[in-house]
Amino acid sequence: MNIAVISELERHHIRYELLPHPPTKTAAAEAHVLHLPLGEVAKTLILGTQNGYVRALVPASKRIDPTKVAVELVLDDVWLVPESELVGAYPEFELGAIPPVSGPGHDRVIVDQTFRDHPWIVFEAGRHDESVRVRTSDLLAATYAIVADICLD
Repeated sequence: MNIAVISELERHHIRYELLPHPPTKTAAAEAHVLHLPLGEVAKTLILGTQNGYVRALVPASKRIDPTKVAVELVLDDVWLVPESELVGAYPEFELGAIPPVSGPGHDRVIVDQTFRDHPWIVFEAGRHDESVRVRTSDLLAATYAIVADICLD
């Protein structure tokens, strides 16, 4: 269990359910082993901007559109951060399992609008063998997330 993620959820008084599962490498595989719809499982993508990192949550079945993120955040440029940079930026999390909460810095969070249709959201808890389920509204409030259309059409 990643104590930092759980501590952050508890600090915000967010009820959560820890979901241990066999290790997975993709959000789609995570949804499969947890027997959940792809639209309820989020993958957290780390985007680089001239103002620092942004954590973007998109459904397991979708792909992000960095141009839409740039427009929504009123930025000139947004790019996916390379794995080599992520290792140093988020050392407490397994590569590819960075959650939308906890960790260094105060990253902005942007969430695809499709999650508004789901009362629950599941994301990896900093490891490839544990996920967390929380109320979508609680996560949005705790992270001060911007909700927008950020997926490829």
